[in-house]
Amino acid sequence: MVFRLTMHPAFDGDCLQLTWGDPDSLHHLVVDLGRIGTWQSIRELITKAEPIELFVISHIDSDHISGAMPMVRSETAPFSPNRVWFNSLPELVSARKRSSGIEAFAATEGEKLSLGISKFKWPRNEGFSDGVISVDSAFPVMPITLPGGLNITLLSPDDEALSRLIPDWEASLKEANMRNVDPDAEVDPFADDFEPFMATPDVRTLARLGYSRDSAAANGSSIAFVAEYRGCRIMMCADAHAEVISKYLAPLAVAEGGRYRVDLMKLPHHGSARNLSSTLLAMIDCANFAISTDGSRSHEHPNSATIARILAGDPDRQKQLLFNYRQPQTLIWENTLLQVQWRYTPLYPLADENGTLTIEV
Repeated sequence: MVFRLTMHPAFDGDCLQLTWGDPDSLHHLVVDLGRIGTWQSIRELITKAEPIELFVISHIDSDHISGAMPMVRSETAPFSPNRVWFNSLPELVSARKRSSGIEAFAATEGEKLSLGISKFKWPRNEGFSDGVISVDSAFPVMPITLPGGLNITLLSPDDEALSRLIPDWEASLKEANMRNVDPDAEVDPFADDFEPFMATPDVRTLARLGYSRDSAAANGSSIAFVAEYRGCRIMMCADAHAEVISKYLAPLAVAEGGRYRVDLMKLPHHGSARNLSSTLLAMIDCANFAISTDGSRSHEHPNSATIARILAGDPDRQKQLLFNYRQPQTLIWENTLLQVQWRYTPLYPLADENGTLTIEV
């Protein structure tokens, strides 16, 4: 059997591909298209990946959606997904009505991605009540089974998180349906005390730093889920808030004795310290952590405190840190003494494949 995650070169963002099935009958799921330059580098791979059972744009941050802009300018659809998941303003309005009963303002026309989806006649958000991808939708009952036997369990967003994005939507989006200001670029509270180029990170001290939760509404609207194939699980966290994931993961963890087994976790928000809490880590039984980012645009992702929480929270088990770029924030963990002390192995792409990492589960 085949079950793998490929992190494509998306610069500081995400362009992810799940592949599953028998070797002679593979199925694919694509999440996000990264920055503008991503589409040109991965177009041929994506168009050859047939069938694409599900195409997800997790949320409207530039580092997740910009790559879709050249795609939707095509006259004809460059690929044909069997399902598309994307929440834009009409879905946010529906979520707000459903959660509060308050009548919201009319939906804005002209969102480029929404128009592109309509132009290509792709099936969008089918099966969810009100057409909203939300854990609060009445249908479908989780998990959702895709062809080839992949089960999807949604963990984020909920209606409350979607509703919080409405007040800022018009002010915070460009014409292309992207945020003008990316709050990821805010000064990291940990950066002043711990330089990204430190020779040897102090894991214990970093792990003890106080946790400050992500408050960005767009990140809270992220579509996050667990994909399970023949008993193997990959958690795809987009930029979701740890608190939302924890809320909907909790009953799954309880059902498994307190910790939910995950074979691979794609870290939320590229390893930001604001999106991976110790509470969330304590809910999962996982030893393999994937991080998609080149660390650019002053984000300094992955944050050293995030990696430290992973290592200090599970010091006795051998772990893997899977990075799709060699860059300063990842290379500081290429330290033999730390690897022995904290029982982990960093894994990178080959030198000529920087940005692309394929992980077999």
